[in-house]
Amino acid sequence: MTSGSPSLETAPPAPGQERALLAPLLSVAAVALGYAIQFGNGARHPDSMVLLTVALVASLLAVVMPEPRHARIIQLAERATILLLGVGLIGQFIFLATSAPAVYLHPGRNGFTSFMTGIAVAAVLAGAGLSGRPWLGRLRLPVLVGVHIALGSWIIHYSPNPHIDVYTFHTEAFRALAKGINPYAIDMPNIYGHEEFYGPGLVVNGRLQVGFPYPPFSLMVAWVSHLLSGDYRYANLLAMGLAALLMASCRPGGQWAQVAAVVFLFTPRTFFVLEQGWTDAYVAMLVAATVWSACRAPRLLPVALGLLFAVKHYMVLAAPLVMLLYPGPLPWRETLRTLLKAAAVAALVTLPFAVLDPVALYNDLMGFQLRQPFRMDALSYLSWWAEKTGRRLPSGLGFAVVLPALGLSLWRAPRTPSGFAAAMAMTFTVFFAFSKQAFANYYYFIIAALCSAVAAWTPPPPQEQRATP
Repeated sequence: MTSGSPSLETAPPAPGQERALLAPLLSVAAVALGYAIQFGNGARHPDSMVLLTVALVASLLAVVMPEPRHARIIQLAERATILLLGVGLIGQFIFLATSAPAVYLHPGRNGFTSFMTGIAVAAVLAGAGLSGRPWLGRLRLPVLVGVHIALGSWIIHYSPNPHIDVYTFHTEAFRALAKGINPYAIDMPNIYGHEEFYGPGLVVNGRLQVGFPYPPFSLMVAWVSHLLSGDYRYANLLAMGLAALLMASCRPGGQWAQVAAVVFLFTPRTFFVLEQGWTDAYVAMLVAATVWSACRAPRLLPVALGLLFAVKHYMVLAAPLVMLLYPGPLPWRETLRTLLKAAAVAALVTLPFAVLDPVALYNDLMGFQLRQPFRMDALSYLSWWAEKTGRRLPSGLGFAVVLPALGLSLWRAPRTPSGFAAAMAMTFTVFFAFSKQAFANYYYFIIAALCSAVAAWTPPPPQEQRATP
């Protein structure tokens, strides 16, 4: 190596080149983050703060660490990934078997017998997938998804009216749509009887002065499910299963992809997220769809990205990371072309409601979020710092730290579908960990991004077979 050549320790990765340690580190992050939201149901807890830190550090290292020099480490990366995911799965099923899967359940005469039977079946099937010759082969994951859907249907049936404003927002929006009223131009009941969960001035005479606070594409998906099944959460449940199937098929033949999909599917609080009616399951599905498209069907990538940007307003923060999907010498041109197509897709599903009342749509989607209060129970370093010191850091700190996270990702992350998902997971973990509000649903889609990154990962070839950067 000449004196002017970059060293392996400092040079950014070559375009299109995976890293051996990426998948093992992201496996640790996915499992740790799932455990973190198990404690306190996603609210701040001493153990959850430790596990959040583990997940953050592991995802950060996965993005920035150079490729190891030792060939033995590279050779063991695939085995280490499967081992770490397998050990994590054991813990996940222990949590699922020993704690209530949700909080507003009213099980029938047989209690949780049916649910626990399903968990036992899922555990056996998941364990079989860790062997050298997985039982049922390619059918194993579809069967596991079927078990997950059956368990989720049980949750929905025995928790039909969860006491959470998200569920109320949806039911009120559906009533408005049935009457031909714009759901972004209505107000909502305050079901809690107090105002501590909302910003000052947002509650007037017991009514929350905001309409439906989620984007139109999310509303349309939920409304279709409501019309077809009577409960919009069935769309959430199907989105969870579809996300797992997409992950598993990113790299056909890769055992780690199948195991990563199961880790996501049975992350300990998956049924709690379903019960509460949070729409982050749609985000998880579209993250998986974006990564799958980048791996298997590049022509569909702008559509998947556009729907991802349309389903949650904060997903626009991931737009710069699209450059990581293009390993060619001129990624800017391809990135811009893809982003313009994605923006057109997002506009197509959003503009009809924006045209009806743009001010109401902005107030519901952005104004409401900006006026949300600081939450001392949030799973974030801001709430932890406020409790320890009695002083609050600026609530906008999350937006400040996301910029260096994006820059670091664009500099150091592999320019591959796996690197894109890893960078997204790391960026949003940083964002939420330093935000004024962060709960189980916020981190749920990050678990999906981490598992998608593992599923899309390709073990790098031995160093002697690689092209010199």
